[in-house]
Amino acid sequence: MDERLPQFLHRPVQILWFDSQEFIVVMSTIFVAVIVGGMIGWALLGVLLLFIPWKRSKPRGFIPHLAWRWGLLKFRNYPGPTQTRFFE
Repeated sequence: MDERLPQFLHRPVQILWFDSQEFIVVMSTIFVAVIVGGMIGWALLGVLLLFIPWKRSKPRGFIPHLAWRWGLLKFRNYPGPTQTRFFE
C-alpha cells in the first residue's frame, strides 16, 4: 500500500484558495443561496464575503470549536460546552 504525505505537515489542506473548512462553508452557502434565490440568496453570499475574512483572523480549527460551543458537535472525552467544572 502506497500512502502519500503532504510536503509540509503544518499547512492545512487547500482547495482552490480556501482551506478545507472554508471550502465546506462556501459550497454549502452557495448551494443554499441557489436553492433559495432572490434577495435572500444574495444576502447569504454577502454574509459569506464578510465571514471569510473574519474566519481567517481566527486560529486554525476555529469552526469545529464554534460548532462545539453552540452544541452542534461533540468532542470525544471532552466535557460539554455548558460544563463549568471538570474533574479528571
